Amino acid sequence: MEFEVREADLLGRIGTVRTGSRTLETPGLFPVVHPVSQAVRLASIAEVGFGGVMTNSYIIARRRRDEAVSRGIHAMLGFDGTVMTDSGGYQVLEYGGMDLDYREIASLQAEIGSDFAVTLDRPTGYPQSRAVARETVEYSLRNALATMKEFGEGRTAWVGPVQGGLHLDLLKRSARALVDGGFGFLALGSPVQVMENYMFADLAKMIIATRKVIPYSVPLHLFGAGHPLTMPLAVALGCDTFDSASYILFARNGRYMTPRGVSTLSSMKYLPCSCPICTGTTPEELLEMDHGERTRLLSLHNLYVLRGEVEACKEAIAEGRLWDLVEDKSMAHPRLREAFAELVRNSDTLASSTPAIKDRGLFVRSAEDLSRPEVETARLRADLAARRSASDALLVPRETRVPRFRGGAGKRDVFRYHPVFGTYPTELDFVYPFGQVTQTEGLPQKSTAKEGAAQLRKKGYRRVTSIVGGTKPTRSRRSRRGASPSPPSSSARPRSPRHP
Repeated sequence: MEFEVREADLLGRIGTVRTGSRTLETPGLFPVVHPVSQAVRLASIAEVGFGGVMTNSYIIARRRRDEAVSRGIHAMLGFDGTVMTDSGGYQVLEYGGMDLDYREIASLQAEIGSDFAVTLDRPTGYPQSRAVARETVEYSLRNALATMKEFGEGRTAWVGPVQGGLHLDLLKRSARALVDGGFGFLALGSPVQVMENYMFADLAKMIIATRKVIPYSVPLHLFGAGHPLTMPLAVALGCDTFDSASYILFARNGRYMTPRGVSTLSSMKYLPCSCPICTGTTPEELLEMDHGERTRLLSLHNLYVLRGEVEACKEAIAEGRLWDLVEDKSMAHPRLREAFAELVRNSDTLASSTPAIKDRGLFVRSAEDLSRPEVETARLRADLAARRSASDALLVPRETRVPRFRGGAGKRDVFRYHPVFGTYPTELDFVYPFGQVTQTEGLPQKSTAKEGAAQLRKKGYRRVTSIVGGTKPTRSRRSRRGASPSPPSSSARPRSPRHP
């Protein structure tokens, strides 16, 4: 397996995963397909735009083993894209004990030609005690490491399942052990029940805990996470691929996906979507259909919505606006706002892979935006650039031209105090993002004239002259004598900020 990252924003990456002759672009969603009774043809899934699917090796082993071995998984499914096979561990969580053996499952996945194969695990689930969570971690690790030792040299790329649930220290232990065991692709388990209970903040904590302890080069899969509301959050926190059967499970219950949540078809008057399904029918016509046909059409619609969310995440990464997309989504539900707060609290972790310079300006629309990685990085750069070259300093407000004064022309260092970036040398007016930010008025200010003057005095300036609300200078209280600033050079005159 090879993983190439082309573009990044926050911890989201647009990249390519290669296994043999097949490639898959990330972020990517694997729709889950049933190997025996699939309501939507795989050709239709490919036509919607999905390059990969996930299916269950346990069901194949029990019901279609001979065919899968003789024909291969791709020919059996009739799908030429990337195929990931699950081990059957989730079925154990849902339906109780099953007679599974890691060697049997692993040998089948390798023999049928799975591109990605998940080793036999035992999902932690929710809620579970620490003792139960520890047992699921140990069981999953034993099987994963044994599978890698016996089957790791083949053409199948093995995916190591990270377990531990809400016990974050166990999650970290599981992830570290899998990386040390040679896994180049990890999958975070047990999010389904967490999401079903709207515990989005806990989901964010699980992803962050896992992502922090694995190398940047290792892609991370998130099991069962195909929901339009949570996908941008998961991508921003470092999840590269997902799988979900939600598109068909929702359709069976008459549930209609939208970018802002899920609606019940029976209560809808309109279909607010431009996919081929919605432009050719109405809610009334769908409700009059037999259950099988309605399920098929709703499933296709849901797939179009999910594909749109994946593409929206990619475009947001390419534009450098993934933070904005996550924040927009967070307004759809109070629990998502809590999850967004977790992202804000971990802004320092996101900064390492967020470009310091972007092609588009920044929008600062809320108090949370004051903590976005680009802003934090800019403040750090400003502090490093603020080197004292004179004994006096002039402090001017945002978007105020550095004035010319009559009188003395003593040398001064010129700074600006800005509500978003704090105090910085005016030379940075021409450096991204200092002159390329648009902010909402009335937000908490990172710097006022008084605070900026105090900050400059700490840097050793003898006198600080501040301009407040115009061009009239006021001396710092600690200054004994005022001084007229020198005429500014052309490089000290800020241009009008570019609009994003």
